[in-house]
Amino acid sequence: MGRDKQVKGGPEKSVIVIAGEGQHDRDVLRHLLPALRPWSASRSPKIVEIKKSMRLNKAVYQLAPRLDELRRLAQAQAKLAQAKLAGVVVHVDFDAVVDESYVTRRKQLSDDLDQAFGCHTALALAADEMEAWLMLFPDAFPKVKQTWRLPEQDRKRNLGVIPGGSKELLKARLSQPQYRESDAPAIMKAAVTHGLVAACQSDRNRSYADFAADLEAWH
Repeated sequence: MGRDKQVKGGPEKSVIVIAGEGQHDRDVLRHLLPALRPWSASRSPKIVEIKKSMRLNKAVYQLAPRLDELRRLAQAQAKLAQAKLAGVVVHVDFDAVVDESYVTRRKQLSDDLDQAFGCHTALALAADEMEAWLMLFPDAFPKVKQTWRLPEQDRKRNLGVIPGGSKELLKARLSQPQYRESDAPAIMKAAVTHGLVAACQSDRNRSYADFAADLEAWH
């Protein structure tokens, strides 16, 4: 990769690239990222996304070529913005609860991301899906729909080990009107807007805590 361009008389421009499996998940991360990793106004990077669906979780034998493609697409976004590629954030649904297989898979994917990129990386390996992360911010739900309330038990439980899946649980909890996947970005936006987003302990949702730790390690 050639020498990074720099704005004459000003600080070097930078971009953070978001990639993932679906548009709603990428939109959630677009809202969440600045809340977990705030920048000063003078150093704030441009946040862009790769529109193509990047599915990494089950790509056991095809992971290397998919990471190569992800790197090419991320570098193309940086070149388009005439900026340095400062970080890559990748969403992956784990589709299972947090257990030993989660720990193994996260280490593998994180190590492979680090090797593929010469910049900061953060892995949003959401266990079991992004809905479990949304439930960390129960007070955001009525900001989106007044009738949406999560019971007290959901404010204390380990959201990384929900039997039957977090998405199905949310659909059961929020039925008037029915929760849909397309509601996820609005819920995260409400959580950010109302100052509800914070890091969490691993016993509330390890996958979210691991993602927050990835971002905290950026400098």
